[in-house]
Formats: sequence, C-alpha cells, structure tokens
Amino acid sequence: MTTSGSITSRTSPATHAGVIAASIAVCVAWVVTLPRLVPGTFGDHGTFISVAERMLAGDRLYVDVWDNKDPLFYYALALGRLASPLADVLLEILWVLGAAISVLVLARAAGARPGLAMVAGLGATPLLLTGPAYEAGMTHLPGLAVLLGAVACAVRSRWVVAGVLVGLLMLTKLILAPVVAGALLVVALHRRETGGLGGLLRAALSAVVLLAAGIAVMWLRGELPGWVDNFRLNADYAQGDLAASQYGSLIGHLLRAFPEDGRGAGSVTIAALVIVLLAVQRSTTRAVPVERSATDGGDEDAAIQRTISPAVLWDLTLVSLVLALVVIAATATWPHHAQSLSAPGAFALALLATRLGGVIAGGRAAALLLVAGYAMAGALHPYFYLTAARGVPTSLQLQRQSPESVVMASLPQVHTYARAGTNDVSAHAVGLRGLTLSCARFHQYSLDSAEILQSTADCLPRADALIVDDSLRPEVGQPAWNAYVAKVRELVANRYDCVRAGAADICMRRTT
Repeated sequence: MTTSGSITSRTSPATHAGVIAASIAVCVAWVVTLPRLVPGTFGDHGTFISVAERMLAGDRLYVDVWDNKDPLFYYALALGRLASPLADVLLEILWVLGAAISVLVLARAAGARPGLAMVAGLGATPLLLTGPAYEAGMTHLPGLAVLLGAVACAVRSRWVVAGVLVGLLMLTKLILAPVVAGALLVVALHRRETGGLGGLLRAALSAVVLLAAGIAVMWLRGELPGWVDNFRLNADYAQGDLAASQYGSLIGHLLRAFPEDGRGAGSVTIAALVIVLLAVQRSTTRAVPVERSATDGGDEDAAIQRTISPAVLWDLTLVSLVLALVVIAATATWPHHAQSLSAPGAFALALLATRLGGVIAGGRAAALLLVAGYAMAGALHPYFYLTAARGVPTSLQLQRQSPESVVMASLPQVHTYARAGTNDVSAHAVGLRGLTLSCARFHQYSLDSAEILQSTADCLPRADALIVDDSLRPEVGQPAWNAYVAKVRELVANRYDCVRAGAADICMRRTT
C-alpha cells in the first residue's frame, strides 16, 4: 500500500501540472528573449565586428587595429567568426545560457526546489539579462556570464575553476573584477568553517596564473603595451566631459547610467532589488529536503546536495548591489553600463527561488519568478520585444560583405586602406581581410584627444584608399575634432577621387 501511494504521488496531476508550468515559463522567457539576442551592426557592435575581422586578417590587437575593450572579448568574437559570421548570435545565446545555468546552480545549492530553480535560472535570468540596459553584442553580457559562473563554482567548492573564471573575467570585462571579488569573499566567509578561506586563496592563485598566461600571450604578440595604455585612455575617457556634473564626477557617472529620461531603467532595477532584500528574510538556516511540490517535476528532494544557506544569496545580493553601484559611479558613461546591476539581480532571483516554494505553489510561483526577473531588469517596454522580433532579418546581415568591401574588391590597385569616421555601423572590414589596414584607429570621435586625432590625420595619407564615412562631420563646440574633419576633407580633395558606397565615400589615391 505504501509503495502504491508513493507511485501515485509521483505521477499525480499536480506534479505533471508543475512540470508543465515550469516548462511553459522557460519557453515563454526564451521566445521573448531570443530576438533580443541578435546583434546588428548599429552602434558599437559593427566596430567590434571590424576589429574581429582585422584580427582574422592577421592584425594584432591594440597595435595594428585598435579598440578600447578587453582582449578576450575580441578573441572570442574572432574565433566565432572564423567558423561563421552568425556566430555572433550563438555567442550571445551561450553567454545567456551560461549565466542561466549558474543561477540554477546557485538556487539549488541553497535548497530551492528543482522546478523553481529551473524557472529562476533558465526562465527569469534571460529576462533579467536582456532588459532596458542590454544592447546585443556588447561587452557586459560576457563579463556577467563569467562572473556568475565563478560564484556558482565557489558555492560548489570548485575554487580553482572559480579562480580560472576570475582570471578570464579580468581579460574580458575588467571593471567587473571588484564585484566578483566581493562575491567570492562573501561565499568564503560563509564557508570558513569548511575551508572557504583556503578555497578563496586557491581561487586567487589560479586567477593570477590564468591572468599571467594571458599577459604572456599578449606580450609575445606585442599587444601588452597597448592593453596597458588602454587603462589610461579609458580612465581619461571615463573622467572626461561625459562625466562632467556640478555635483562631481561620481554623481556625473551615476547620472550617465541612470539619466532622467529613464534609459537603462537602472532606478527601477535598484528599487526592485531593495524590495527583494526587504521582503525576503535573511535566513541562516540551511534549506532541508521538503515534500515535493507541483514545480518539482517529480524529482525526489533533490538529487543535488545543499551546500549553502539562503543567507549567502541574501548577502551576495546586497554586497554585489553595493559594489556594482561603486563600479557604475566610478566608470559609467552610457545607460547600458547599468547592466552591471544584473549581477545582484541574478543572486536575488536565486534567493527568491529558495523562498517561493514554501509560500506559493504551482504555476503561480513560476510566473512570479518571471515577473521578478522582468522587474529587476528594469521592466522593458513590450514595444521593444516586438521591434526586436521584427528587426531580426535586418540584424542577420552579419554574414554579408560591407558596402565598402564590395566597391573596394573591384579595385585591384588598392592594397592598403584607412577609414575616417565614428561608429562603424556597416562593419566595413567584413570582406576586406585581403587588404592591409594602414591606420589602427579606424574609428575616431570628438572625445578623442587632439594628439590622437593628429596622429590619425598624419597616418591617413599612407593608404591607397580611404573610407570616409558620413559620420565624419563637424560638431558644435569641438575645435580639435572640427580641425581633424577639415584636414581629412582637405586631404581627400587634394589627393583622392571618390565614389559612393552605402553611407560612405570610397576614395582612391590619384595616380598623377
């Protein structure tokens, strides 16, 4: 009779309903998220694509081709494009999936029921990571995925692997290093009685070894000086006019990340996180097996061992929220930099998963987790999900040659080229691997120093062909930039003949 009752409970309609509810929640989340994960060339991603293409052409990062992001981001992009231009999309999906699995592991480690842990990780996390602050193809998502992976490894006592991921993070999104350091310290302090501090030391050593290996590779390739100089350039950029404020640069950075028009929706995210911290009790009791609920999917209490108490997730949420705000206050210059808040948001989702099982049963708990992920992301307006879905065919132009390369391919006399203009929205380098880039800085801005603009102007005449983008135009109150624009136009008028290609002129050196 007992055996029969056990079998009946495992196959009860409530259990099946829970499995269906969790599966539906995950499917809904991915249906609305997937179109958001397709990067186009508009904005910075077109520039990133061109950097990756030049690296595949043999150029050295920071030497022969320049951009100001950390090296592993470009290496991952170039490696993917070696297989297919559409690997940009696959990379975005993999970053989100990796972060989602990490949240699932965190929730299960703190005792969340399997169904709710799955919804928190595979359902709510994709919504969290693709909110208003998210822009497809940017650098925060890879950093967040690696950060969450390191913390998930730490709670599982995989300290060496966690350290390796920290080393990778420092080569991928360095500004998130304080957040991951604080998170690992929280885990280590909570587990100090079981060797947590020793594990933290092992993680630090493995991070140093991985970072040293990466530095050695860059040194051998001649890229290390450029990467180091990048720190100074990025500091100057972050502390420049963009952060100017009557209240000081720290407030200036916060206002850039959380502007009054609400872009990035960072204020909504912070409010949602604070509500979670206030509403959820900081319990130090380690979760114990409970009776299966409708969201467990028939998994008998849990095949996975509980290793942390929910208090760890509560502390992770608080500490990472504070550190993320410190990072934003020190470095942010655009609304998408508010995406650093996704780290505390991920920990908060895992925390909620440990608590909802004992409060709300069935599909309502799964739905509430999705709503929490949506709210902590900043409550993206539904309009943007629709426009993302409609824009997928246009964004998938990643595999096409740029308009510039189509024209230049018909010019056998062109062996070297340079580009003058701002954001590379056409990803000009796609199709130009056979040519040599004469000037490493193929994108310039009014925020660049007069010295950088002058050195670029001095370099341009070396090229057989110039791509002069329509974005190269004067700006009010920018004398150094306007002088640079005038020099480029004078150079083109005196030495080059131009034809039109998309939103740029392709200018060939005159033979006489």
